[in-house]
Amino acid sequence: MMRAVAAGVVGSFTAIALTGCSGGGSPSGPEVGEQCAAVFEGTPVSNSAIVPTAAAYDAAVQSLDMEAVKADMTALLADSKDCWPADYGNYGPFMVRLAWHCAGTYRNSDGVGGCAGGRQRFEPERSWPDNSNLDKARALLHPLKDKYGDALSWGDLFILAGTTALRDAGAPLSKMCFGRLDETDGATSDILNEPCEIQGQCEEPWGPTTVGLIYVNPEGPLGEPNPDGSVQDIRRTFTTMGHDDRSTVALIGGGHTIGKAHGACPQGGGLSPKDAFEQNEPIYKGACGTGKGADTFTSGFEGAWTSNPLQWDNEFFTDTQDSTWELFDGPGGHKQWRIQGSQGEKLRLTSDIALLRDANYSAIVHEFANDMAAFNQAFDKAWFDLTTTNVGGAWSPNAKCDDGSTPTMRKSQAAMRGDDPFVPVYQPVSV
Repeated sequence: MMRAVAAGVVGSFTAIALTGCSGGGSPSGPEVGEQCAAVFEGTPVSNSAIVPTAAAYDAAVQSLDMEAVKADMTALLADSKDCWPADYGNYGPFMVRLAWHCAGTYRNSDGVGGCAGGRQRFEPERSWPDNSNLDKARALLHPLKDKYGDALSWGDLFILAGTTALRDAGAPLSKMCFGRLDETDGATSDILNEPCEIQGQCEEPWGPTTVGLIYVNPEGPLGEPNPDGSVQDIRRTFTTMGHDDRSTVALIGGGHTIGKAHGACPQGGGLSPKDAFEQNEPIYKGACGTGKGADTFTSGFEGAWTSNPLQWDNEFFTDTQDSTWELFDGPGGHKQWRIQGSQGEKLRLTSDIALLRDANYSAIVHEFANDMAAFNQAFDKAWFDLTTTNVGGAWSPNAKCDDGSTPTMRKSQAAMRGDDPFVPVYQPVSV
């Protein structure tokens, strides 16, 4: 039964925690039912959480055993649970999406967003359509949060999950850094939720073209499968988020190198956390069959991008350039692309096909298709910029990286106004 347990001292504060057992309910929240254990730890019913003071976190993060937590993460990713079966038996691709969607909120235009703060646990981010079913990812990660306590922030946990997944698949990522401070709620993400004048055509300072998405509409501008129009959206959005063309192509292709999209049926994915809590119903239960496994509905698109969805390679680029792609109606009711004459074994989105409709993007696609080392190098930089350089939040002065480097600090614009603590600029230093 999920129930309130006795208050315990965590860091320098006292917190009420929920157990990780499933099947019952808490005095202040709905029943877990068939949802994953610890679902309300990763998606708090109260829409807030107690976090350690900055001083307590600064002390705790120094003691974090980086090698131990990485090993534990690898084991967790391979341990599929009945509450949310892992695609291909491994949660790696799921956790790449979690990390990407946490970090991808960053706006270079004004420095807001990013994964530092762990705000994806709260409104508004947790109920954005693009973050559907990530309540399961956060719940599945809770055992490591519980084990490492204050030393492992939620922000670090999300990025660690995605980075470990990519490394385990074979991506040669050079470093993972720890030290992101968590926030008590999602208030500083409210600015990301402000409506723009024309939804689907949001301009700066908005990052995505559509409030509630992380980047662009994958089906094309305003849902129209127009690759040429998608080029414009991609460049505007990724530039606003701080990426050049090379990093843009690396992130799109790298993000689609492992894993699959879910849209096996058109009935939808169920209720967002906001609506689920208001109606005392499960979060994103899904309207098709069991709502999970083969019945999962997330984006509404269906299929994998490559033939080896757990293996890091450059097949996304070779197939994209060497195949003829045709538009068809996917089982989830969205326009998606398949290799001409195939049964749709491999997926492309309109935003993927768009990479061939721009001279600079296309040249980079061809380079990465023919030079795996170039792709690896570009993705390593792009992933680090996405998850770490473009931080958008506060870090501990005791932040550290697993390559033996430590961050030096500079003040963000927010810090200069007195609104925000330090954020890091990364430089290798002797430790």
